[in-house]
Amino acid sequence: MHVSCAIVAGLVAAAMLGCQRDKAEPVADCARVDATSYRAKGKALVGDVDADGAGDRVTLRLDAKRPARCRHLVVAQLEGGGTAVATVPPLGWPGGNPQLLLLAEVDGRPGLEPVVTLSPANVYRPGMVFTLSRGELLRMRLENATAPERFPLYDEFPAGVDCAGRQGTIVVTRSRIADGGDRFWSVTRSFYRSAAKARFAFVRAEQFLVEVGDEAAARWPEVLNEPFLRCPSRVG
Repeated sequence: MHVSCAIVAGLVAAAMLGCQRDKAEPVADCARVDATSYRAKGKALVGDVDADGAGDRVTLRLDAKRPARCRHLVVAQLEGGGTAVATVPPLGWPGGNPQLLLLAEVDGRPGLEPVVTLSPANVYRPGMVFTLSRGELLRMRLENATAPERFPLYDEFPAGVDCAGRQGTIVVTRSRIADGGDRFWSVTRSFYRSAAKARFAFVRAEQFLVEVGDEAAARWPEVLNEPFLRCPSRVG
């Protein structure tokens, strides 16, 4: 009786371990992704990503057979040798179709950051910014943001992102219809400063009430559907 119980217990434990491994495999596949099975999608951009003075080739690549979270890659082929790769996680709603949009010096440090738009055909167009650190491409994050890795590139209400004059500082603008009717937008312009660990630290926010129409676009260039327009060395 004791032997039978031990055998059954062993089989159950083995089965549970097998299930745990099965569940973990897609994450491991994504972590150990091999870019050779991916094919370039859309345009390639050339710019100095690793700050060595030479142009590096950046592409967005697709392997449709992969799980959704591993399906798209940003790939930087460094002119000095080596390749840096990062996954582009999908959006949690329909219409996602990542595309490489531009390269620019976003964080104020030498080297250009690849920018990917996640849903270029949608009204709301979030994007991701990648930076090269110690040979790895990392997704940059906004401190204290609801979706830290998503930068608002454009929206039907005034929204966008740009460099903000001082090196390493960016402005992120979002808005909504103001309370009490549909005549005004409530606009929030948040300022961030480049910090360690691929992060933008929150500095301050400004609130505005502007009339619906062209006023916001006339006052703030980041809402013109040209992300990172004032950032140095912009390519794309």
